Amino acid sequence: MEIRWYQLLFQIVNFGVLIFVLNRWLYRPILKIVEGRNRKIEDSIKAAEATLEEKEKISELKKQAVAEAQIEAVKIVDAAKYQADLTGKKIINDAQTEAEAAVAKKMELLEDRFSQEEKRLQGRISDLVVTTTRQLLKSTLTRPDQQRLIDKQIKALGELA
Repeated sequence: MEIRWYQLLFQIVNFGVLIFVLNRWLYRPILKIVEGRNRKIEDSIKAAEATLEEKEKISELKKQAVAEAQIEAVKIVDAAKYQADLTGKKIINDAQTEAEAAVAKKMELLEDRFSQEEKRLQGRISDLVVTTTRQLLKSTLTRPDQQRLIDKQIKALGELA
């Protein structure tokens, strides 16, 4: 078998043209696609890492916000309890004051009624005593004894005046 130089040369040129054509229209576009895909993957990884970092930051902010909200809630509840205590004490004091005023008014009315009844009873008792005394004196004392008793009482009243 004999080597033909022109065929060999033709085969080398054909192979070179094939390599050139493949390199120009097939290999470079594939490399560009692969590089683009690698860049997209790297960008996606970076974006995912950034998202994870941001998610961690957001998680921390949420934790801080929850802690602050709990502290604020405790403060609000304490303030509400304090205000409720003050309001309750004020209501109780107002009620006691009103009750004391009502009791004082009732006591005053009762004292007035009592003094009126006392005066009425004193007048009634005085009338009864006078009536009873007249009847006793008429039946037990004679007229001169009655006059002596009246004179004695008039003299005692005169000394008092």
